[in-house]
Amino acid sequence: MNTKETFAVFAIATTVVMSMAFFFLVEILSQSKNGSAASKQVRNFVWKKAAGFLLLGIIPAVNAWFLFREGPVQLGLVAGTSRIWLWFIPAALFFITLNAFNSRKEDLRRLYPEMRLMRWDARMLGLSAAGWFLYLFAYEYLFRGILLFGCYEAFGLWPAVTINLALYSALHLPKGLKESAAAIPFGALICWFTLDSGSILPAVFLHFLQAFSCEVWCIIRNPEMKFEFKKIRS
Repeated sequence: MNTKETFAVFAIATTVVMSMAFFFLVEILSQSKNGSAASKQVRNFVWKKAAGFLLLGIIPAVNAWFLFREGPVQLGLVAGTSRIWLWFIPAALFFITLNAFNSRKEDLRRLYPEMRLMRWDARMLGLSAAGWFLYLFAYEYLFRGILLFGCYEAFGLWPAVTINLALYSALHLPKGLKESAAAIPFGALICWFTLDSGSILPAVFLHFLQAFSCEVWCIIRNPEMKFEFKKIRS
């Protein structure tokens, strides 16, 4: 195999192994019984997102650099072409609006927000946003940076996209078949965003807005949850 094919095999193997390690660790964390229900929810969320940042982002990125000298610039951590950003705003508005409608469904509200808190203040909302952003930044670096670009350089467009969507959809199976199926068109869109722009940043920001807006809408729609923002005293 040439260097491009070797890196593509590394990218596929890394995605599979690190995803399995991540879910194994999440399962261990979910079995923790220490602390109150609310503190457990917060602690598990923080550890889950931190684990994702490490296992799906830092470790694959370090290995890609030291083994193949594939760094952030080569793997799409650049501004990218400006044309794709013209599509970004309507795409973001579409998914935010879609989440507003989908959040009416009880099965979605059983999954989100991930922290099952009855009261949400600015601190908890900020924690949720920060956790999702760090996690999805690492996630997109692996899936659309290492995996997509690696397979694209080695195998071409359609094999790269097919491999990417297959693994991306499989990673959503623990949350049910509906979410796994929904991951395919969304994944195809951000694969296009990434390849057309040469950057993973549109995918990072679109994925974050999609995930976080889903959390917010599910909080709004959940009759057992509410926002409690304290007024700032003058």
